[in-house]
Amino acid sequence: MRVEVKLNPVQKIIAAHGLGKNGDVQRYWTEMVNRRMTRYMPFRTGALATKLKYVASPTEIVVLAPYAKYQYYGVAMVNAKTGKGPMNIPGVGLRYKKGTILKPTSRPLNYDRSKNPLAGPYWDRAMIAAEGSAMTAEMQRYINTRGNAK
Repeated sequence: MRVEVKLNPVQKIIAAHGLGKNGDVQRYWTEMVNRRMTRYMPFRTGALATKLKYVASPTEIVVLAPYAKYQYYGVAMVNAKTGKGPMNIPGVGLRYKKGTILKPTSRPLNYDRSKNPLAGPYWDRAMIAAEGSAMTAEMQRYINTRGNAK
């Protein structure tokens, strides 16, 4: 007896199940991360976690703020060339000149947790550590539901 099995190429199988880079499963994951990560971001005015954070592609979340980098790493940053902090611009506040390259110091930031009690550095890692199991379960429910819908 001879049995012949014909399979589609791996990329075609991945695409058919929404698992590719631009697939609906990847998009769902990115949207879920975007939604959940907000609770772990600093939230004094809400701009960083809401207005300046957006899903740029199915695999990328962008936080478009000049201060996002040092907020993410949780340490004060200084000008890489001068070793100095930002300048005080009257009526605006502390700012670096556009294009300034920053380097981290060892001085940790003190996060205001009055609006977001979970705020701190490395938002994505903190979120996965705290909610990874729930996120996995949510993702599995989505995949199961997706499969039944077809």
